[in-house]
Amino acid sequence: MNRKVTICDIARAAGVSACSVSWVLRNHPRSKGLNENTKQRILEAASHLGYVQNLLAAATRTGQVNTIALIGNFLKIQSFHPSSQIIAGIMTESSARHFGVKIFDENTLELSFRQIAENRIDKVISLSVDPLLREKTAILAEMLGTRLIFCYEHGNGKYPAVNTDNREMSAKGVHYLARHGHTRIGLLCVPHLTFHAKDRHAGYLQGMEECNLKVDPAWVSCSGEDEKKIQSILSLPKRRRPTAFMAHSDLIAACAQRAAWKMGLRIPEELSVIGIGDTEVARGAIVPITTFREGYPATGKMLVRLVLGEKPELVPDEYNVYRTHAELIERESVFPIKKAGDTA
Repeated sequence: MNRKVTICDIARAAGVSACSVSWVLRNHPRSKGLNENTKQRILEAASHLGYVQNLLAAATRTGQVNTIALIGNFLKIQSFHPSSQIIAGIMTESSARHFGVKIFDENTLELSFRQIAENRIDKVISLSVDPLLREKTAILAEMLGTRLIFCYEHGNGKYPAVNTDNREMSAKGVHYLARHGHTRIGLLCVPHLTFHAKDRHAGYLQGMEECNLKVDPAWVSCSGEDEKKIQSILSLPKRRRPTAFMAHSDLIAACAQRAAWKMGLRIPEELSVIGIGDTEVARGAIVPITTFREGYPATGKMLVRLVLGEKPELVPDEYNVYRTHAELIERESVFPIKKAGDTA
């Protein structure tokens, strides 16, 4: 039978002390004082030797487990594109740091936290967007002394959140349309029930102001995928109607294209759109939609780093949010009015 690999074996292979190996493999706070090259050398030596950590023994000895609790409504979000990518980022980063992930239901929050405590888990990531549930999650985490990080929205008290800079994203979309010659730019938003909807709306207004463009209330809708409302805006006289929309999502941008097509407008010549999400809807549209990719796997990885107590390069804003930056994906849905000489 092969002899079990020990931390002393890893220490000899990596040329470091057994204490350093123990700190790195347990993600102990003292490991933060080690050189990154040293930590990488230890992990590579452990992998090469086939080291398997006895998590049960470690938990018995220290009273802690290398497990992160993930709270959410998983039946509801299983087909939700952003959440699946964020969870993939969480799983990848947790695995790389020798942590497991255990899921808990946000619909039975008190029971979930009781089970978290019983499992000796002291690190929690919440995917809930419901403000009442988030408030209750923060209260329970405070009672149990649990480290807590929220995904989406704003932070709650001392507990921070990770979210895309929605305001910056919408403003960038307006700037992009303006650079392509559009001056009559509308907004297709959703009801302001969440912070990210408010932020995207505010970003549109910020972008219009920065580009010295007038906002006509008749160009703005906060009714989501209401195709009739979009058609109502596009029914304005030609010289009054918007030539472009900044949309809250790829789906709403696609609705705008469909509404314009039904009215006989040429796309994108008579209506340009920008969406958010870089979803299959944007890629599969008849005129593929220019959109923003929000980097969800990177968000998941940052959530893990924060809940493990690491300090990222980003600094939280006044709402205790670590803002990540979206990438503009250019496709064919924005028509360059300047090049066509058409400013009508």
